[in-house]
Amino acid sequence: MWFFMILSYVMVALSGIGLLMVGINHYFDFWAQNHITLDLLVSIVFIAGQTLVMFFFVGTGVNIREYLEANPSLGKDLYKKMFAIKRKLYPPTMMVTVLFMVMVIIDGAFFIGKVSEWWFHILYILTLYYFFKATIIQHKSFKESTDIVLKMTGADNTDS
Repeated sequence: MWFFMILSYVMVALSGIGLLMVGINHYFDFWAQNHITLDLLVSIVFIAGQTLVMFFFVGTGVNIREYLEANPSLGKDLYKKMFAIKRKLYPPTMMVTVLFMVMVIIDGAFFIGKVSEWWFHILYILTLYYFFKATIIQHKSFKESTDIVLKMTGADNTDS
């Protein structure tokens, strides 16, 4: 669990750096190749990072449910909390992923002269906004799911 959580943080950080690189490259052309190669490289990391975050919570939810089924004395309250975390987490995570994909497609379309540059500007700003929003929600969700696991296993959380 901890390995995937740390890997998620690393992938989200790399995604943020990649997102900034795509924006900077659009305006300053620092990438020696063309826009599309950088966009594709960043897309692989970005989508992998967001997918890893979502699957972390899917896996954690399954583990919590199985643990609570094996220990019915703990009740179902912790699983309901985990379900509530996923309801908060998935919409902004999916939104930033979809916005990023559309932004990359529009950047490629602009690069080959098919759409106005304004479409990229609008989508880039929206993607940045949702990236920061999703990252904050993901961080809070990681903390909340860790608290659930600690409560479930009976360990005390001394950080709070």
